[in-house]
Amino acid sequence: MPYLNDINERIPDKRYTQVTCAIAFWVFSFVYLFFYQAEVLAAGQHVLSGGRTYYHRFIGAFLITLTLYLLQLAVVRLVPIYKRGHALTYFPSLLILTIITDFSPSSDKVHTIGGWWIAIPILAIIYGAVLWVLRQIEPFEPETASRGLMSRTTWVNLLTMCVMFMAVGIFSNGDEAFHYRMKMEQLINKDKYDEALKIGRRSSATDPSLTMLRAYALSASGLLGERFFHYPVAEGLEELVADSISMQSILIPDSVIKEKAGAPRAKADYRLMNLLLQKDLNTFTSLVTRVYPDSLMPKHYAEALVFHHYYSGQPMKDSLDIITETDFHDFMKKEKEHHGIVTQNQLRKTFGNTYWYYHKYVGNERK
Repeated sequence: MPYLNDINERIPDKRYTQVTCAIAFWVFSFVYLFFYQAEVLAAGQHVLSGGRTYYHRFIGAFLITLTLYLLQLAVVRLVPIYKRGHALTYFPSLLILTIITDFSPSSDKVHTIGGWWIAIPILAIIYGAVLWVLRQIEPFEPETASRGLMSRTTWVNLLTMCVMFMAVGIFSNGDEAFHYRMKMEQLINKDKYDEALKIGRRSSATDPSLTMLRAYALSASGLLGERFFHYPVAEGLEELVADSISMQSILIPDSVIKEKAGAPRAKADYRLMNLLLQKDLNTFTSLVTRVYPDSLMPKHYAEALVFHHYYSGQPMKDSLDIITETDFHDFMKKEKEHHGIVTQNQLRKTFGNTYWYYHKYVGNERK
């Protein structure tokens, strides 16, 4: 259209490139921080401040994006590059964005930046060399025939921005279980146990700390023996209380979890669940009937009793839930109908939320 063509003629092509890259950076950085990495940054701020400050999702995303954008303006002022290499002036900002969202505390809850100590000097040297080369060749770059948003310069820079955005996603903290943990801890701190238990419930991602947090929320809701195996359980786990090595919380003090796990009824449930994780059904059977009358037996405890009675040859108690017994026989029937990995996949679909599936297919020792 003549009007748009006239505008394109009046506005320098480098202005289109600058504005396009700036918009792409602001949108990516803010969305990335606000929707994806907010919990990771909250954990990082909590650890680095010793729990004295609180990360606000919106304010944090805005201020970080603004700061990183001002850094880019400083870079482009020091090294004026406006043509095909303009997008690379955002590299330092995106590198810092990657580093601050690569938070992963060590077992003693001290944040380290890991291999970045080595990567940063190397990348700085390479980046400086690339900028020097770009400054030397930019005056000799030919002007493109097209202008504005459709110019080759603009699209080359957008492609470069997209590559750097992907690098941010690849090298930052993408641990699914860690993200779930941070979301759960924030909700548990607000006593929103039902909402916390919805986090990652359809995902198979887990780790010992996430399993511990789910046990904590279930116990607080009185559902530990009823729904614990509805969630994936970390393999090799034998205890459900933080040990500061394989299991740890960040926003919730370990002492709080241990204190609540030591309450009278919670203590009994934790003890019973630990026995199920250890697959010590002999001790479990002798203890559970003293803690729970059969008529009030939680789902997983009833499943464990049926399983134990079947394999030990002991007579089944008449007061056990007939539905649980019937489901167990269906489980055994389906297991005999298939073989190998097919068996496990088929059983997971129907019985993946039962103790029977955990006992036979999850853990270091398959029984």
